[in-house]
Amino acid sequence: MARILIVDDEVHVIGALRRLLRREGFSIEVAHNGEEAIEKLASFEADVVISDFRMRGMNGLELLGQVLRIAPKAARVLISGHADLSTGGGPQAGIISHFISKPWDDDRLIADVRALLGGQGPVTSGP
Repeated sequence: MARILIVDDEVHVIGALRRLLRREGFSIEVAHNGEEAIEKLASFEADVVISDFRMRGMNGLELLGQVLRIAPKAARVLISGHADLSTGGGPQAGIISHFISKPWDDDRLIADVRALLGGQGPVTSGP
């Protein structure tokens, strides 16, 4: 099954995303800041990393830049209610696979995650 790491310093946002994505059958791990996310990636091979933009310490763009280096196959999603990075160009080009605005639409978020995973739902390992 596809593995998703959710990174946000707001507990209610983590809870909402975790419930939504688990209901769809994805394996979920969470981190409350960028440093914790980097630690988690040492043992959790994420297919998708969803990170909030505004967090204490390392912001989401900085984190996703680190993710690109240490887990280059992982899709990198930035989620924010304060930034609009949906257009190309700028320093985020090549770092962010996808941008989602808060508040998000559940159906759209699931569709976006599936698209990042190659158009599939939860991926299961098999022969």
